Amino acid sequence: MTFVGRDQELRCLAAEFERARAGQPRLVVVEGPAGIGKTTLVQRFLETCGTGNVLFTDGDEGEALLPYGTLTRLLGGLPAQIEAPATAEPPDPLAVGAALLPELSERQAGEPLCLVVDDVHWADAPTLRALTFCLRRLRVDRVMAVLMLREAATLPGPEGLRRLIAADTTRRLRLRGLREPEVAALAGGRVSQRAVARLVAHTEGVPLHLRALLEEVPLEVLDDLAQPLPAPRSYTMLVLAKVARCAPPARELVGAVSVLGMSCPLHLAARVAGVAEPLQALEQAVREGVLLERSSARGPVAAFAHPLIRAAVYRDLGPAHRSALHARAALVAEDEQARLRHRIEAVAGPSPELAAELAELGRAQVRLGAFGGAAERLKAAAELSGDPAPLAAEAVEALLLDGRVDEAAALTANLPEDAHPAVRGYALGHLAMVRGQVEEARAQLITAWEQAGPPESGLAARAAQQLAMLCLVKAEGSQAARWAERARTSPGYRLSIDYNRFTQLTGLAVSGEIDAALAATADLPPPASATIADLDALLGRGLLRTCSDDLAGGLADLSGVVAACGERSVPFRMLATAMLGQVEYRSGRWDDAALHTGTAASVADDADQRWLSPICHGLAALVPASRGDWPLAESHVRAAVAGADSVAALAHGCSAAAHLAAARGDHAATVAALEPLQAVEVHDIVYEPGVVQWLDLFVDALVGLGELDRAETCLVAAERLAGRRGRRSALATAARCRGGLHAARHENALADAAFTTALGHARAGTGPPFDEARLRLAYGRFLRRLGRRRQAQSHLEPALGLFARLGAAPYVGRCEQELSACGLPRAEPGAAPLLRLTPQEQAVARLVATGMTNRQVARELVLSVKTIEYHLGNAYAKLGVSSRVALTTKLMH
Repeated sequence: MTFVGRDQELRCLAAEFERARAGQPRLVVVEGPAGIGKTTLVQRFLETCGTGNVLFTDGDEGEALLPYGTLTRLLGGLPAQIEAPATAEPPDPLAVGAALLPELSERQAGEPLCLVVDDVHWADAPTLRALTFCLRRLRVDRVMAVLMLREAATLPGPEGLRRLIAADTTRRLRLRGLREPEVAALAGGRVSQRAVARLVAHTEGVPLHLRALLEEVPLEVLDDLAQPLPAPRSYTMLVLAKVARCAPPARELVGAVSVLGMSCPLHLAARVAGVAEPLQALEQAVREGVLLERSSARGPVAAFAHPLIRAAVYRDLGPAHRSALHARAALVAEDEQARLRHRIEAVAGPSPELAAELAELGRAQVRLGAFGGAAERLKAAAELSGDPAPLAAEAVEALLLDGRVDEAAALTANLPEDAHPAVRGYALGHLAMVRGQVEEARAQLITAWEQAGPPESGLAARAAQQLAMLCLVKAEGSQAARWAERARTSPGYRLSIDYNRFTQLTGLAVSGEIDAALAATADLPPPASATIADLDALLGRGLLRTCSDDLAGGLADLSGVVAACGERSVPFRMLATAMLGQVEYRSGRWDDAALHTGTAASVADDADQRWLSPICHGLAALVPASRGDWPLAESHVRAAVAGADSVAALAHGCSAAAHLAAARGDHAATVAALEPLQAVEVHDIVYEPGVVQWLDLFVDALVGLGELDRAETCLVAAERLAGRRGRRSALATAARCRGGLHAARHENALADAAFTTALGHARAGTGPPFDEARLRLAYGRFLRRLGRRRQAQSHLEPALGLFARLGAAPYVGRCEQELSACGLPRAEPGAAPLLRLTPQEQAVARLVATGMTNRQVARELVLSVKTIEYHLGNAYAKLGVSSRVALTTKLMH
């Protein structure tokens, strides 16, 4: 049997057992509802703790009135010192408890004893009183007692046991339901993430029910959101037995509540059920344990205690009865969404009228960015329509925009072979695009564009929009802009607005037309008051500003878009988060950059967005690579390079690998990482200044390897293009590379002039701080080797300060070496305090220094509070401080 989760509980049990081994008797209480896994947890602990010295017993509901029935199963009888009573009265519990003490003493002579009592709530009262007497008198015994029960607060007695359970020295473990990652592991990776989420919500994470459903329900049903999940068969039988004990009015009321949901106002359930005396019916259903009664301002509410009870009742209704109840529910429902849901459930066949209504509602939700709800409406509309394929294609689009790739693939596979070529082409093309199958996507989308069918379908606009994005990932910027414009001018454009302006503006940017594109976005509103279409344009302008050295403007646009884009599609949110991380990296806000690019990469993986995943991982590798966090950087680089099936992905993957190699000072690895880009023929993205940084790394590495002629050839082309574009950062980087090349040729005057030119372009404090620091390090190294030590120091110390602020540990080390070689007194000796910490400790320390609590830091970094406490404790020790105030002071100086 697969055992998942419960790691913390196992650690607690192990720790308590070790305390018992040391002569500190322990009591552990494991609580939780039936099926939650109490017994399985303790059995797992006993298997792993390495002891065979176990006494086990359990309460039995049928023997709860049998005196000492539980205790005799523990010992095989009463303790030897207890004589059989001469009367029918059972022995005194205190005497039995006293006799139990030496029994336990003998059994712990060799190794610690683990005394386990399961189902304590069903144990007989004399046993519990005897155990309580015994446990309260353990002082230095090597005994750990484990009591398992459903709810300590409702334990009927004895009073002494309740006090013992509530004592401060007792360790109480309240088991929760399994969470989604644990359920996914329990399922062995056989079901989709959304199916896992359904299972958790349906069973509340109870392992017993989860295992039953995984065994009983076919995988395709688990993955089909349109089909309600049943209750496990054994559980269903228990529920239906309770329902059968109810009178007919109560049974009808229970069925009506199951149709209306987990809970509903009693008066609505009565109208659907046709029950004249609903309070009497509710009273009986509550007495049988089928329903709960709750109160509200509008009167009594009938509710199910657990989703599985509702599932058992609802499934037992039968199709005709269920349909009739839904039809009645549609007449009394109090909002349009509920009425529509009941109408869908009540219909027995195709209904073009209802399909049209659903389709229009789904399209309205698409326009609002509510893609999850839109997908469900469009799928339902397709099923009710006489011609399902067009609506199914729209549902595929909504599913893909909602990040539900597996569901979209299943729906696409079920499209009829005789569907319109444009419909099949669009669905297949969009799916192939998301999966990173670029050529397959292009062929299918061209078919959809050329055979788009009726203008009102919007297929032409949709196909053109996907072709625009496809051209962008293929680094065909001008083509991307043209296809985006075709999408904007095609019929049905209003249905395809998710990232149209972004692709158009980005296409212009990566093909060198940044100024023209910026001019077209001058009148955009601030993000907080932007429409959905405005957010699309703001995302594009944020990238334009980033690439054109307006880092403050890029930050303003992109941070605003990320804050406001919660209702946008999964790809849009990923793009916005990744682009924000990119501008934060260039602006020197590396903690924020690491958080945002890491989040984008994680979402891309979870949502199976293979076309964007390499780009997100490539951006996510930059901060850990530059900080020397090699394992994290390597993992992102591997993911970026492995999935690089397009030119844009290849550029980001190669750049990430080169940044990692450069941070390690490995020139050969840097060149090897970038060689694939030398064979790329398209110019857009790859060579455009300000888009993907790699040419300077390539030139520096070639110079380091002594391949000066090859470096010259690459550098001349970069200088020429940087001059045409007029971007300060590109000009500064090219001049720095030129300085390094002249220095390698011992052309010292030319090198000095090139470095001076680079500093002029960089304008200290206004551009990317990492670029400025690398420039000053290169210039300082050059000056130091010429013997101009004081001038070298004047550049190396600012470089050290910038690197230290960024946490760029490998580069701090190089600065320190150069400054040491200068042999002059230091203005600020030693590296910044943060450089003594690991990257994780740095991130925690920085946020704590802003005044955040540990819980707030945990939410910000998506870690547990315990993890934050661990890293903060390490930071205190390394920095020699013992308080948050001292930590903040240390980091400020």
